[in-house]
Amino acid sequence: MELSQRLDLGALDLPEDTDTTEARDTFTRLAELVEEVSGVDIAPETELAGSGISSLDRIELAVRIEDAFGVPIDEHVYAQCTTAQDLADYVEEHQ
Repeated sequence: MELSQRLDLGALDLPEDTDTTEARDTFTRLAELVEEVSGVDIAPETELAGSGISSLDRIELAVRIEDAFGVPIDEHVYAQCTTAQDLADYVEEHQ
């Protein structure tokens, strides 16, 4: 018997709002990219301007975001998105 047959997945109480789950996944992936590029650990409320991410890291991060999510990022987007969660929401909305 396969694992999926042994688990009663129908009994799970999953949230109705899948947008927040997807956004959280996007944030998690974005946070991993930020850490890979700059070594900075971010939280959703982290302000991008004061996070310690250098301008060169922001360029590298923009390239990696476009590769990972298919969403182009430029300085205007960074200026518009003040927190890490704002950036994750932007990416989610433009996929």
